[in-house]
Amino acid sequence: MTRSGARVMYKMTKFSSPVHRVERDQLILNEDYQDLMRYLGFNCFESVWLYRSGEAIKNIKARSVIRIRIRIHGKEKFFYLKRHNLEYIGLRRLFMQLFPKWILSQGRREFENICDFRRCELPTVIPLAAGEKFVSFFWAESFLITEDFAPFISLEHLLRHHPEFLMGPEGELKKRILIKEIALLARRMHQSGLNHRDFNATHILLHYGNQSDVPQIALFDLQRVDRGRFLRFRWIIKTLAEVIYSLSNQIFNKEDQIYLFKSYKRKEKLGNWDHFQFFWIKRKTARIKRHTEKIMARREARRKMGLMER
Repeated sequence: MTRSGARVMYKMTKFSSPVHRVERDQLILNEDYQDLMRYLGFNCFESVWLYRSGEAIKNIKARSVIRIRIRIHGKEKFFYLKRHNLEYIGLRRLFMQLFPKWILSQGRREFENICDFRRCELPTVIPLAAGEKFVSFFWAESFLITEDFAPFISLEHLLRHHPEFLMGPEGELKKRILIKEIALLARRMHQSGLNHRDFNATHILLHYGNQSDVPQIALFDLQRVDRGRFLRFRWIIKTLAEVIYSLSNQIFNKEDQIYLFKSYKRKEKLGNWDHFQFFWIKRKTARIKRHTEKIMARREARRKMGLMER
């Protein structure tokens, strides 16, 4: 293996290797980052929850995200702290008395989802810690800390700021490879019994190293992951519909959509059931478009009224 190939393997192993965890009171820590947590002064739930430094990335009613910048051994490193504000747990807290392993808060749930993805060798972010605190019996606060995924960027960022990368004769080849890689990642995820419920260009991360046409690819924002054993046949419909909706119509055409579907199915020719599934995917894509437009209209109305986004 070449040095560049070895570096790629190391990098992807870093983002897909299992997480060794340590549980302490209201915290779950990544064993490899305990020293860093101590360095930041994060030794209990309150020390993280009351942290007020960093750059605000998102601040809505349900949650906030800040970026933390520190220098380690002369190098600048970035981490993200996502805090979930008071959320109503409800009757799930009662069921937890019978099923102690039930995950209730958003922050802890995403930490567990990240661990499950990495256990299945599906590349995703590196979690540092999560915390969960019950303010009362039915209400909880939680957080998640992850490491920045640089030099990866989102597919959405690539399409918005560098559309020319996937256009023209050279871009056509890169686009085909990218479509296939996305389809195979989705297939691996589903075969592992996991389904990212927001599998779209915003949450697909890419990195092209050493002038390679084949991207390293990963997922993030694993807050909503499905593991249900029933209705798994619908996963392909929702996942590919989400991807198709989030891809630019100026760059990706119907042939690209069919190629995405064929790559997922690993088929050159489609049968009757396949054609029905693809028709179903197209209908689902249209429904996602209508639903998203309604949400965006409501958000715009709230902004005009001076209200915080939910």
